[in-house]
Formats: sequence, structure tokens, C-alpha cells
Amino acid sequence: MKFYYQIFFFLVSFVSVAQTNQLWKGYYSYQETKAIEKDDQNIYVATDNSVFAYNEYSKETEIFNTVSGLKINEISTLAYAKDYKKLVVGSANGKIAIIDLAADKIYHLNDIFLKTNIPDNQKKINKIIIHAGYAYLATGYGITAVRLNDNHFGDTYYVAVGGEMINVKSIAVFNNHIYAAVENEGLKKASMNTNLIDYNNWQVIDFDNWIELTTFSNKLIGVKDDLFLNTISASNQIDEVGDVWGGFLKFSVSGDILIEITKEAARLRSTDLSVYNEFIYSFDEKGGISDATFSNGNYYLAANKNGGLKVPLENKENIEVVSPSGPLSNNISSAVVNNKDLWLTFGGYGIDMNPYEPNGLTKYGISTYKNMLSWEHISNEQLNGLQSTVNISFNPQKPNFAYLSTFNDGLGVFNINEKQITVYDDTNTDVFIPIIPTDLRIYGVTFDRNGTGWMTNTAGMNPTLITIDKNNQFNKYTSDIFVSNNPGSDAYFSPIIDKNNTKWFASRLSGLYAFNETKSNKAMKIDTGAGTGALPNISVRSIALDYKNELWIGTARGLRVVRNIDQFLTTPQLTTTNIIIEEEGKAQELFFEQDILNITVDGSNNKWVSVAESGVFLISDKYETLYNFTTANSPLPSNDVTAVTINGSTGEVYFVTRQGMVSFKNFATTPLTDLDNIKVYPNPVKPGFSGDVKISGLVSDATVKITDIAGNLVHETKSLGGTVTWNTLSFSGSKVPSGVYMIFITSQDGELDAVKKVMIIR
Repeated sequence: MKFYYQIFFFLVSFVSVAQTNQLWKGYYSYQETKAIEKDDQNIYVATDNSVFAYNEYSKETEIFNTVSGLKINEISTLAYAKDYKKLVVGSANGKIAIIDLAADKIYHLNDIFLKTNIPDNQKKINKIIIHAGYAYLATGYGITAVRLNDNHFGDTYYVAVGGEMINVKSIAVFNNHIYAAVENEGLKKASMNTNLIDYNNWQVIDFDNWIELTTFSNKLIGVKDDLFLNTISASNQIDEVGDVWGGFLKFSVSGDILIEITKEAARLRSTDLSVYNEFIYSFDEKGGISDATFSNGNYYLAANKNGGLKVPLENKENIEVVSPSGPLSNNISSAVVNNKDLWLTFGGYGIDMNPYEPNGLTKYGISTYKNMLSWEHISNEQLNGLQSTVNISFNPQKPNFAYLSTFNDGLGVFNINEKQITVYDDTNTDVFIPIIPTDLRIYGVTFDRNGTGWMTNTAGMNPTLITIDKNNQFNKYTSDIFVSNNPGSDAYFSPIIDKNNTKWFASRLSGLYAFNETKSNKAMKIDTGAGTGALPNISVRSIALDYKNELWIGTARGLRVVRNIDQFLTTPQLTTTNIIIEEEGKAQELFFEQDILNITVDGSNNKWVSVAESGVFLISDKYETLYNFTTANSPLPSNDVTAVTINGSTGEVYFVTRQGMVSFKNFATTPLTDLDNIKVYPNPVKPGFSGDVKISGLVSDATVKITDIAGNLVHETKSLGGTVTWNTLSFSGSKVPSGVYMIFITSQDGELDAVKKVMIIR
């Protein structure tokens, strides 16, 4: 595929500078926290793919995420190297990041992650300890050392019998020996003065199953799977000194305080190992915790659902959230811009559109970024406990109501002003058909120009279309054409509605459907069969209608286009076509046999196309690749972008993934109905600027002419959306000289016109 140009994030595979890229913005959640660590001033809290530092004295936070250069996910553990001022971050997939706080750099060590001889389920970093200039990693395959002076890997120690890979749950260094809790092989130790690579130098000192080790108050202590607490002497004497409570996870140490961490409690132990204080954070009621530390008279907790928490020892009721503001979760299912607010839903479904995978039915609330300035949340309790939320929609004729579709509990209509919800499902609305009782799947609601909402009902033998009017009255539409290729296993997406009032909706296993109730309920199906439109695959992931009246269809095996959807009204069957581009002198099909997850049209009629495992592409109206963003060259948290949402007023593009959301500052806006708000930027164009001049605030199909001050025409174009660009070249292909240039804009019918100026300084 020929690339027109790309924007690269300031990141290389090994080291990046921790800085903010001005074109990108992160919308990450800091609620679901995984690990915690501290230094003399800061508490470091990790989520799945971010770390934030909370300064105990200034109360300020600093965030490390993909936008600032941290490229790691599935974070499992943290360790702070005081002498080097470095935070070492470990993950469940073997990736390591070293945040050099003094040099303001981030180093990425992906060797373990990329090793093909280590099974993926054995790459997890279970624990990191710092000792004598090294970070020692206890992993699912053994122990690996990382040099802190140059941020490179050192040796790896396979400590199992025979030198095989084995899960090392925990490690500790005591009395110049390194100890390892080895799964199924007991507690082992080796002298730091011997060849640790030779597994014969690792001595078994106890054959029981140990789950945690740490050094505290000049003692080596450990916990066995019987939950008894033990001390281990240098002569291998093991003494039982107490027990830990159920749900035990790990220990952390803060000076002369040992913190015992369980799934729902943090307990403080003194130097004699006795418990003298505890804080309970219920797993069932509040979600429990994953990690904890103690500093300056405060517990600091990494809570599973409620973020980083600060709890004063002397006033445990005064719980303070120290996490930065953000959405409720990174598991985002949809993002919708409504007026000046950004609305997010979470959860939904997993593989094969199954809401029960991967972790069962989800329960989240809704997050709203009010006026694009501050976060507000609607709790799951306020939503009547709705499960597996998929999408949120707004009826322009009822602006105070949000329509919340779920893939299990039907449709909720939420009164934004009164904070009340009404749920419609098969128990109170006879048009709905559940898959099984209590499982009613609605993907999303789309509103037509009359304010009627249209949705698909995934259930029964074949698809149905259901409407909800402004009075919340329902109706059902079906057709003999609506036949599923896989009855009972199919799933249907929300419709899109064209200017002729035709509803187009995609299915997971049966192709594409079209329906128009105003044309005698005419219906059509497009799938892979001969004479049915010839899609490359029956699994249609996404459809999008552009400003040329073309329908773009993304399938699991490629892209197709219906060139003129108006023909639906007059022909018995529409035919799709592929798009042929030239690549390296050869004709190629655009996105040949690629799994397309999403297609979204921007205000310049360009298409954002998300491809599974390949990031997102911006394809111009001339089929040039303007951008291709991946996790390697951009702040995308995942190469699987499940949805793309565009703020039509600003052109900001939101990339939705199941690992969080980021946005890119683009300049394509939706067309307006007048020419009262035209903007030209940059203006002036200063020396050294190599981008395009953007002219936004246009009506659709406007003619834009640019002349020099003498009236000589240097550029002419037509707007498809709300924005056009000018590369500051004349018709001859050369850069125009310095000067003032006039921009004349006229609507298609000639009734609207405007004039603007732009100054170019070479």
C-alpha cells in the first residue's frame, strides 16, 4: 500500500523520551489498579497499561502512559531502585519497562515477550527485587537479571531440576544468598558468589510449596500455601511464627513496617511480625485490592475497581482517591460525542460477540467527559444494574434522554436530568425476543430524521428490526429476505440510515441487509453467494456511508463498496466492488483479505479503517494512505481498534480499544448548514511549515477557490465534508511565494458565499 505520509510518535523500540505528543491525547482509566510502590516522595500506582506518581507532599500526579512514551500492558508488578532513581515495571506478558525518573526517559526491554522458546503462559513477571545494581525478575520460567546501570538484560537462571523452565513465584536476597519459591520443587537457595546459571548450585532447603518470600528487619520470612508465616535462618532453620489470613497475596516493606496484603485487606506488622493494625476493603462490596504500601501514617492501596486510595491510619473513614481523573474503565465498548460532551460505555461482549466471554457478564456505569473538561460518572446502580452495555445513543429531538443498549439486558432509556432509567425487555415489551429468558441482546439505536429509533434484535431464527418512537412506543419489522445463515448463532449490529430512509445493518454470520418501510417494506440481502452482491466473507464487521453516497463494507476477509446506494430503490439486487490501488507498480486490492474491524468517515470524506492486529489507516478520497497508526509508531494502546469516533466540530478522532482510548488531533470536520464559522489554520503560514492549510466550517459540496492578491487562481477544490486542505502548491506543482491569498467559498446552489484570507511567509 502506497503511503502518502505518516505521523510517527517519538518512540523507538528500546528507549523513548517521556514527553507529551501534542497531536495525541490519552483518555485512560486509573480506576482498575494492579500494583503499587513508593520512594521518598512519591507513591507509584499501576493500572494495566499506565503508571502514575502521586507526590505525598505536593499532592500532584505525573502520568506515564502511551502518550508520554510508556509502551507496556498487562502490568503485574513494580519495583523502585533508589540508588538509580528508576522504576522497574513488569508485566504478565514478559514486557519490561524502566522509567528513569532522573533522566526523564523510558526504556523498553521486550526480549522476554518476543522469545518464541518461552511459552506465553510462562512469561509473567511475578515479582521484582532490587539488589546490588540489578533488578532480579521472578518469572514463570525462572529468574532473569537486569542491569540497572545500562538497562540491559543480564543472565537468566533456570533453577528447576535439570535446568528446565519452571515457575518462580517469589525471590529474596538474604545473607548473600538468593532464595526462590519454586513451584512444585520447594524453597531453593544459591550463593551469590557461585555460578547461578548452573542449576546444580541451587540447593533445596524445603520441599513444601512456598508462595511468598521477603526480607524484613534483618530476617528472611516466607509464606507457604498452608498460609503459615515462617522465618528462615542462614543455616536453613525454618520456624513457624504465625499465620496470614485467607486471600493472601503478597508482602511489601516500608522501613520497619511489614505490610501483609490480601484480596480485601492490608495489615501492618511490626518488627516482631505481630499484627498491630489493619484496614479492610471488602472484595464483594468494593472490589477488594491488588496491592498496598504504607507511608507517613497512611495506607496506600491499589484497589481493583476504585483506583489508588489513601487511607489515614488514624481516620480510616476518610478515604481519598489519589488516581487521576478519567473514565471508569479501559474496557471501552463505545464512545459517542453528544453536543459538547463525550460519553463512554464499557464491557459489552468478547470473542464472537459473546457477552459471557472472556470474564462473564460485565457491570459498569457510564462515564461522561463534560464539555471536554471534567469527568462525571453514572453508577451501575443508577442504571438498574444493567449488564454488558454496548452502545449509547441520543435522540436529537429528546436531548435529555440517553438510550443505552446492552447485549444481555435489553434497552435502557436514561433520563439525564432526573437520573432515572426505564428498562425495556421481553418482560414488558412484546416486540423483543430474548435468546433465552433474561438474555436480550440489543446492539445499538440509530435515529432517523423523524426522531424514531431503529435497532436490531439478536435472537430467534432470523433478524428483526425494532423501532422506538418519541413516546417510547415500539414496533417490529421483518421480511422474508431476513434469513440468517446461522440461526441461533448470529448477531446483528445497529443500522445506519441513508438519505432515502433505507436502513442498512450488518450481521456477524450472514452478510449485509437493507430495508425501507417507506418503499413497501422493500428488503435486500447481500452476502457471498452468486447473484447476491459477492461479499468476500459473510462476517460483516462494519459499514459506513460516505458523502459520495457510497457504502463501505468491512468484512472478516476484505473490503467492498456499493457505489450508489440510491439504486436500492430501483434494482432487485446491488453489486459490490473492490478497490484497486497501485503498489510498487502492481495493481493490488485495498485491504485484500484483511479482517476489518471498523470503518468511519471523516468530514473530508476520508475513511478511518481499523484492521485486526494492524492498527488503523486513514484512506483519502483518492485511496491514498494518509496515516497508518499502530502501537509501534503511535500511542495506540492496542492494534485492535474496535471503534473510531470523530468530534465533528473539532475534528478530534477517538480510537476505542479494549485497553483504553486515545485521540488524534485531526482537522476534518463535518459539514455545516451555513458559512458563518469558517476557520483557516495555520494563519499565517510561517517559514518551515510543511503541512497543509486547513479550511473548516464549510457546507457540503462548497466550491473553494484560492487566488493571489492580483486575482490569479492558484488552487480550486470542492468540499465533500466540512473541511478542505491546501498544500500551498499552485496548479504547476510549485510552492506559492510569500504573500496574502484570497479564499472564495460558494455553496453548491450559489446562495451562500464567504471570503477569507491567508498569509504565507516563506
